[in-house]
Amino acid sequence: MAFEPLVWYCQPVANGVWAKAAESAFGPYTPCAVDSIVVCISHLVLLGLCCYRIWLIKMDFKVQRFCLQSNYYNYMLGLLACYCTAEPLFRLVMGVSIFDLDEQTGLAPYEVCFPFLVFSWFMLFSTCITETELVSKSSML
Repeated sequence: MAFEPLVWYCQPVANGVWAKAAESAFGPYTPCAVDSIVVCISHLVLLGLCCYRIWLIKMDFKVQRFCLQSNYYNYMLGLLACYCTAEPLFRLVMGVSIFDLDEQTGLAPYEVCFPFLVFSWFMLFSTCITETELVSKSSML
């Protein structure tokens, strides 16, 4: 038997889809490993980079700003970031799991990183808005 807190956290299904179909070293723990290690860590890095970029823009006026060919590209990036903010928020509110292939109800405990996902995508949206605002102000001068 596996380590009890790990079994509670990952909730593997013995003969489920992930145990049979996933040919990886993790077996039924595959969705837990992917979501906990890859997704959460990458979104924490994205969150840190966005916070650092906004801090640089607000504190250092000599920082190089990203100028796209048109503000419409910035608006499109902002719209994409807004969608990426809304999608995990919708999954969190509605209790929809993307790893639920075994028809279990509710979210697994390892999907607690949804607030990190929402906040990191919101910070990316804020970064796009800040960049667009500064480019618009600098083009008016």
